[in-house]
Amino acid sequence: MWNRRPILLISSLLLVVVVIIGGLWLALRPGQAEEGGPILQYPPEPPAPTIGPNPTVPASLATGPQFVADFATADSLTVWQSVELDFVLPEDRANWVIDNGRLRQDFAGELRNSSLAQVTLLAPTTFTDGVVRVSFYDEFNGIAGVVARYQGEVGYEASYYVLRLLKREYEATPKYALEKVVDGVVTPLATVEGPGFAPRQWHVIELEVRGNTLTARLDGKLLMQANDAQPLPAGQVGVYTRAIGGILFDDVIVTP
Repeated sequence: MWNRRPILLISSLLLVVVVIIGGLWLALRPGQAEEGGPILQYPPEPPAPTIGPNPTVPASLATGPQFVADFATADSLTVWQSVELDFVLPEDRANWVIDNGRLRQDFAGELRNSSLAQVTLLAPTTFTDGVVRVSFYDEFNGIAGVVARYQGEVGYEASYYVLRLLKREYEATPKYALEKVVDGVVTPLATVEGPGFAPRQWHVIELEVRGNTLTARLDGKLLMQANDAQPLPAGQVGVYTRAIGGILFDDVIVTP
């Protein structure tokens, strides 16, 4: 006679396996327990860091400046000129936007890709002697600065002075550099090894140009000074960074 025991045994084993798999699925799925409580709880997303108020503009700069920009309106950028200081394709040009009354570098291209290209946004004013002052807040970019006496139609062939600052977390040195660029060729004028600026807080940088003397300050303290035997002539001023995104600028003030 045909023995049904093996079949019954196999059926019983299959039933046990099905029950075990079903129990595991119920226990691990991101749903609710029988009594309504969550089985798995995922950690909440960390809140975005709060950006504090801008540094206070000294009263002495509030009257009589040559140029002021506080980016208070959405059309504040219409008179500014975006320039790539490195060669990039037209579709990879830098984006700049107004974000809550501040200027933001917004990556590069239509897809908003992060780019290491050096970029400047030039103000609609020429500059011979005077001081360029700007506040900046670094979220995750790590590079900030200003440009002065800029001349040229093509950024990577232009001539200008640039004050370039790196955040302290970067391993690269020097953290602070004052450079002269002539027809795209860079010559260091002065450098400081460190410590670099702190991210996620407001800083104020100043570049003063008087004849052949250049003086850089960070948060009101002297950073470095240099003399240029063959100084560049008058030109435009602007803010400087790389098209990595994640950096804010505000309160650009040019005083004679």
